[in-house]
Amino acid sequence: MLSFLHISDTHISVNPKIGSHELFAAAPHPNHSAEALVGAIRRLPYQIDFILHTGDVCADPLPENYHRALEILRHLEQPLILLPGNHDSLDMMREILSDGERRRVMGDDHIAIKGYHLLSIDGSGADNPLAPTLSDSQIERFAAQASRNRDKPILVAAHYPLIQTGVPWIDDQSRVQNGERIHDILTLHRQQVAGVFFGHIHQAAVSVCDGITYTCCPSAWSNFAGYPGLVSAEADAGTPSGFNLVMIRENRSFIRRVFLPANDAPE
Repeated sequence: MLSFLHISDTHISVNPKIGSHELFAAAPHPNHSAEALVGAIRRLPYQIDFILHTGDVCADPLPENYHRALEILRHLEQPLILLPGNHDSLDMMREILSDGERRRVMGDDHIAIKGYHLLSIDGSGADNPLAPTLSDSQIERFAAQASRNRDKPILVAAHYPLIQTGVPWIDDQSRVQNGERIHDILTLHRQQVAGVFFGHIHQAAVSVCDGITYTCCPSAWSNFAGYPGLVSAEADAGTPSGFNLVMIRENRSFIRRVFLPANDAPE
């Protein structure tokens, strides 16, 4: 049995004008949202095994942003696993955020946790920061990790969507462009794959392809719209920030979206 929280896209920053872009005009400062998120997690009436953050921890890869992120995230009592997003620096995250125990940063990695294998995919250093193409070596490494770790169920974490959604701005501008190669690997191990968890597109979304479930949690800061024919990202001011609760019990999963109350005050 496994229970964890999936959070993403906190965009923490020391810049007071970080939300000035029109996509974020209706959103509070991301630090306020991150503090509210941490407060909500600290008030949860149930136990979880760990928290998975699927990237864009900070708005820009600057040391001062990661130090601010550390000030906020250190109040989380549960183990925290972090991936870099397109706004992040893997090296800075490892240097400033990771302590190797309560907070761990993953690139193209594997860790064993609570009876599961967690495999991560790092697209943050690829050719296109918004819609990367993974290198052959990354894909080969992922395939080797999946093949080596067949004794326990597999969780996969990534910042970007891997498969097509039918939403043009996601598929063309915000997805791993050769993500089907990862999907093809996962189909070889579909009986082991308990789920793929990602962020980047700032919306709660679920896709099922060839028996594999791909889940994105709502952004902890602000959310975007996604519907057929949408060619560029649009703000979804009607959807509050939040996170997902993931419960995996043997061969079944339960994923619940948890939205933060509007104007929730930091703890």
